[in-house]
Amino acid sequence: MSSLLGVAIIGYGLTDVFLTLVHPHARGRLTRAIFAGVWRVTARLGSRARAAAGPIAAITAVLVWAATQTVGWAFVYLPHVPDGFFYSDGVDPSHYGDFSEALYFSLVSLSTLGFGDVVPTDPVIRVLSPLQAVTGFALLTCAATWLLQVFPTLARRRSAALSLTFLGSVTYAERIKEMDAGAAASVILGVAQQMAVVRVDLSQNPESYYFREGEAPTSLGHALPIAEALANAASGSSHVELQTAAAVLDHALEDLGACLRDNFGAQGESRSELIDSFARDHS
Repeated sequence: MSSLLGVAIIGYGLTDVFLTLVHPHARGRLTRAIFAGVWRVTARLGSRARAAAGPIAAITAVLVWAATQTVGWAFVYLPHVPDGFFYSDGVDPSHYGDFSEALYFSLVSLSTLGFGDVVPTDPVIRVLSPLQAVTGFALLTCAATWLLQVFPTLARRRSAALSLTFLGSVTYAERIKEMDAGAAASVILGVAQQMAVVRVDLSQNPESYYFREGEAPTSLGHALPIAEALANAASGSSHVELQTAAAVLDHALEDLGACLRDNFGAQGESRSELIDSFARDHS
């Protein structure tokens, strides 16, 4: 019975890792719950705690993944403790509980340390323990890759925010009717492209939502109203180029708002309300 429980825990943990790291549009429920939970808790502790929510949640998720594998494999080993293992001199298994011994061997195998003080002699465990070691190595590699890929995503989001901040600082929306229509339309389409990139990043790397910028110029929540102002100003132009570019940006912002509502619980009916909800979380 304990082996079946262990297999279930192992399978659930690996499924969550797969859905989080490999499947581009799926969501690991356990990982999603960890990020959302840390986000809610840090919201009550002030802005500094909220700024650390993303890193804390990511580290917690990796530790929980490791914990599910450690505990799951421990339940698999438990029926074979102590008879299925050889203990080196100085290690008396009677001094320790069976589950603590199984947990110890599981943790050593997962981390690929291989101290050699406890060696499996049961044929089944001799086959399974190297498999756990491979799982541990793969988990470490995937976790490191996952954490590292967050930073390019954040860089793109912050770059988009900074570009909008610069446009806002020169009152681009207010002066757009005085500019060459083709050049202004090119700028508006560039902003729309950046919004599309942000939306795809949030879809494929949803954990990036929970990383909060530390300064206003690079905060997308702070800069999105500038994108709205650009769309509104361009849509009121008499030039077809600007009207078309404004329509594209408008669709990009609508799509981003829907993503924030459907995937991250942004509150509001209109696009402006959804953006305001996002801004409250990230400004």
